Amino acid sequence: MKKLLNIIALMIFSQSFFSQYFILTPKGFVSNDNTDYVVIDVPNTKQKDLYRNVLNALSTMYKDPKNVLSLVEGESITVKGYEEKVIPHKYKLNPLLIGKATMKYDVSYTINILFKDNKIRINSPTFECRRWYQGDYKSGWDEGWAYLKLSKEKNARTSIFEKNGEVTSEESYNALNTHFNSLINEILEKSKKVNDW
Repeated sequence: MKKLLNIIALMIFSQSFFSQYFILTPKGFVSNDNTDYVVIDVPNTKQKDLYRNVLNALSTMYKDPKNVLSLVEGESITVKGYEEKVIPHKYKLNPLLIGKATMKYDVSYTINILFKDNKIRINSPTFECRRWYQGDYKSGWDEGWAYLKLSKEKNARTSIFEKNGEVTSEESYNALNTHFNSLINEILEKSKKVNDW
């Protein structure tokens, strides 16, 4: 019981650390207004300053910003990131196994950020989850990429949602929501502090 209370307290505490900008649905991420973007108001700030602050923040967050960021000078920044083994997914390896195995998927993503005076617009992230697998003698030593699909497809072994929209993997669902909302929050928070040195 004590462990359960600690987990609940941790979830509430961690939720208070960042805003929920987007929520994952079977069609992808949507905002609280059910749109494919959010607008952040930043009063009394010129477009060029918002752009520069976010660009400086992003430059500190990635090892090689030139390979991750695409820029339209003063107007927009597109982030194309890749992180290894960050999205967990539990599933049965085959119907005869009791219990589940957890696999970690890499995530590649794109986030587009646009700027106007006093406003930052962040388009909903797009992403792909995949992991490299190496087969064994049963599979003929087959190897390749296995993908974690957003919605259940005919031949897909894994997905986050069923065809009816029900979440099939709470772990993956929560990890993706937390990952992208935390990332957006980190970008915005760092952009506020970029000149504080």
